[in-house]
Amino acid sequence: MIDFRYHLVSLASVLIALAVGIVLGAGPLKEGISDSLDQQVAQLRADKDALRSQLDASEKSVQEQEDFANAQLPAIVSGRLAERSVVVVTLPGAPDSLVVETEDTLSAAGASVSGPVRIEQAWSDSSQEATTRREQLASTLAPTLGLTVDTEDAPDLGDVLGALLAAPATPDGTTAPEAPSAVARAAAWTRLVSDGYVSGSLPATRANLVTVVGATQVATAQGSSGTTDPLPALAELAAALDDASDGVVIAAAIDPTAADSTSIIAAARARAAVRREVSSVDDASDPIGQASIVAALVEQEAGRAGQYGRAAGAKSPFPSTN
Repeated sequence: MIDFRYHLVSLASVLIALAVGIVLGAGPLKEGISDSLDQQVAQLRADKDALRSQLDASEKSVQEQEDFANAQLPAIVSGRLAERSVVVVTLPGAPDSLVVETEDTLSAAGASVSGPVRIEQAWSDSSQEATTRREQLASTLAPTLGLTVDTEDAPDLGDVLGALLAAPATPDGTTAPEAPSAVARAAAWTRLVSDGYVSGSLPATRANLVTVVGATQVATAQGSSGTTDPLPALAELAAALDDASDGVVIAAAIDPTAADSTSIIAAARARAAVRREVSSVDDASDPIGQASIVAALVEQEAGRAGQYGRAAGAKSPFPSTN
């Protein structure tokens, strides 16, 4: 058996070791440990200060470049849309600041700008009841605007809006002459407004190009039959406006680092039929994006389409100037 003396020896050994540790820590080793910790803290502070200086310099450089780009933007786009007309169509949630900025850029490019025409939430209600109601309204308004009603491929509400807002340009730079009468346009517009599909004023004349300004994200809407996804209807609207005009560019400000597909940009790029015909710019809040909108409209008029910016699906940061 382990006797009492063994316990005393063990306890004494522990106490001696503890005492030695205290003596060493408070004496010979204290200065070395303290100096090492002080050096590490000082180095970390120096590293932090250096990183802060680098960040401040980078932010200053970025701001200076952005200020320069903003100052040069009017000169970059000047005259590129001369003798062209552009109607601005805004989707639900589009930032007012982006709409105004886009209108200013289009004007600086020499375009005759009309709008904005605002699309309301009711447009994209995908419930069966709402879909049927839109189809019925389209079949009523289409003949008054000169649209052919074909049972196999009946005009939808996007075709109706396209006939009201847009028409291809003729060789002399004016919009095509086959415009519906002023009375028919006004009556159809009044009906779209009263039924809650659009708001704003009907432009006096039809434009040959269209810029669609969208939201950063498109939230699901509460339709008559529950929650609905508005993206398919909005992408189809862009395609219908493209059919009625010389071209459409969709513009929005999308976070390129976000793995998110809830935007009109993502919806348009995901649909091959839309992507082949309609251009998109996902960095529209930046000067480079504003310049891209103008260049993309020029491309559209020449029969080409492209996807520009930094978010998923973009094929190039900006359109070619050729």
